This record gives sequence, C-alpha cells and structure tokens, in this order.
Amino acid sequence: MRPKITTCRSVAHSISYNEEKVELHIAERLTAANLLKSLERLTMEDILHRFDRRMELNDRVRTSLHITLNFDPQDKLTGDQMREIARTYMKEIGFERQPWIAWRHNDAGHPHCHIVTTHDQWNGDPIDLYKIGEIRSEKARLKIEAQFNLITAEIKQRQRDCEQRLYDQHGPPRLIYGQQPLARSLSDIVGYVSEKYHFTSLREFNAVLRLYNVEAYAGGPDTKLYQARGLLYRALDQNGRYIGRPLKASFFHCKPTLENLEKKFRQNLSIKYEHKRHVEVNACYHLAGKPDNLEKVRQNLQRDGIALVLRKDKSGAVSEVAFVDTRNKVVITGDDPIWACEARAIHQVLERQQVRLAREQTLTQTQRETLRRGPRLRM
Repeated sequence: MRPKITTCRSVAHSISYNEEKVELHIAERLTAANLLKSLERLTMEDILHRFDRRMELNDRVRTSLHITLNFDPQDKLTGDQMREIARTYMKEIGFERQPWIAWRHNDAGHPHCHIVTTHDQWNGDPIDLYKIGEIRSEKARLKIEAQFNLITAEIKQRQRDCEQRLYDQHGPPRLIYGQQPLARSLSDIVGYVSEKYHFTSLREFNAVLRLYNVEAYAGGPDTKLYQARGLLYRALDQNGRYIGRPLKASFFHCKPTLENLEKKFRQNLSIKYEHKRHVEVNACYHLAGKPDNLEKVRQNLQRDGIALVLRKDKSGAVSEVAFVDTRNKVVITGDDPIWACEARAIHQVLERQQVRLAREQTLTQTQRETLRRGPRLRM
C-alpha cells in the first residue's frame, strides 16, 4: 500500500473532483464518518456545508487534506475490505473523529481510494501535521499491510528485482494496451531497443519495435511531422493498428529522435554484417524444401533465436519482411539486396499456404457433399 497525503486550499475542489468521477461512473462513494447523515442520504451540498462549518472554527487554517491510498494490482480488494482499510488508516493517523469521506476510483490499472478531510478539530484547534507522512502514515501502512495481507513494499521490491533480471536477459515485456502504464512501457521498450539492437534504418528499428507492439511514426511526406523530421512513438494493438496516445521522441530519457537514430545507423553498419551469417544460414535452411506453413517456419526460426516480423498493408497483404536476430541483436530486412531472395521466399511460403488451405477447404466440402449424397443405412 502506498499512502499519499497532500494539502489543498480548496476543499470544494477536492470534493467536486471525486463527485464528478461518481457521475461519470468511474468512481463510487466508499464510506464516510462524522458527517451527520448516512452515506446514501448525503448530497454534495451536505458535504460542503459540513466541512465549511468545521473550517470556520479556525480562520487561520484554510487548508484541507486529500489522501490517496494506492494498492498493488495484485491486491484484489472488495468494497468492504477497502472500506475497513480506510477506517483503520484514518484511526491510525489520528483522524477518526474528524469529518471525512472516501471514494473508490476505478479509472486506473490499480485499486485505490481518495479521502477528503480537514485537520480543524471540534474546538478549533488544528491537528499537528508535522511529519504525519513519515511517522503516523508509515506506522498505519505497516499495520494495514500485515492485517489485510497486502503486497508489501519489500515483496514489491523483490518482484522488481526479479523483473530486472528477466529484463536484463530477455528485455521488457510486450506491450498490451490497457494492461500496463503506457508511458512507462513505451519508455522501457524504446530505451531497450535503441540501446541493445544494431539497426541501420528506421525500417529496421521499427521491425524490432513491432515485436513489442510499438512503432516509431515519422509521418507522411506532406505532413508537418515529416517536414520537421520528428518522430512519434505509438502503441499497436494485436492487429498492428495504432492505439492510445502517441509520445514525442523528446519525451523519452534516451532521446530517440531521428537525428540521434541516424547516428546509430552509421555506427551499426559494420556490426550488422558481422552477425548476418547466423541469420542467413538459418533462414535458408528453414525456407528450403518449399514449405507451405508460415507459422511452422516462424516457430523454427524462433528456436534459433530469429524472429520473423511481417508488416501488412491496408488490404491485408504482406508489404515488409524482416528477420530479427534476438541473440546477436541485429536486423535484416527485405530492402537489403542480399536479403531480397529471402523476402521473396517468405511471399512464396504465403502463396503455397493459400493454395494448401484452399485445397483443404475444397476437399472438406467434397467430403461433406459425398456424405450427404451417400446411401442411407436401412434398419
């Protein structure tokens, strides 16, 4: 659990922020305390009136507290559990007698709730907030994690260490839109590919990025993006279509701008041809014998550390072919004259596959027709 306590000058702003989420059906009222009415009967005016009356007791204190309790995505909390956690937290930090209200939000990839309260007490004296986060909130966090069996910071750190080891060995996980934070996933993938792989063109760079459902977009020839030599990094769905909000190249820490990538293109030329033999031998071996099953060819190449990346145009036809050597971190595309024959071989595999599927479909239809017209068994 990760509590966050912030002070805000407008309690009305904090309350309206959460109530607007309720109206949009992406949040719900969780629980409330010391607001004189039950949660179901409370209106927004009732909540504001209660806080205003309490804060009028001390003109020198004009701030309220906006608390966020964030939980790990692995913490599958019910409404009752989160409600009890909110009550326990407020008691542990010394706010159980203060008016407060909590909302559960459902607009993020992790469970969390927002709490609005005031530190003006019934007699006008303010509650001391000195080191409330470092002392009282931290003690509350440890108690709640143990009581409700939550994912602790120590467990999370061990998971991060394990993920880091996997990352060092295999790179970042493939981006699945909606299941991971988009900006962080894009940053991890773009940083890893630009640092580890040896590509000599934007097309080769994109061939690797597509393995992770990411693409660098330079725009069309008539666009301002293309004329300004800019790059946008966008997520792709399972069908290779753009999805989500694109991020500029300047957003990333590694600064993968077109100018910086072109410097890498020149540096990587010699490295690329040092390792091309591994791709060449395995590609020729698995494409020999006129195979008619592209998925089987892909699997065979994968066992040898080579990923086959295909890009399709709007009609569904394969427009680009690339071989990505995930062991030596080099990329070969059909643009290279040496590899034009391998690209043609992939297209021939697709043609033979279509012929095979059509033949199998015709055979199946013939068998159905034979069974339908065949003599029926007599009793």
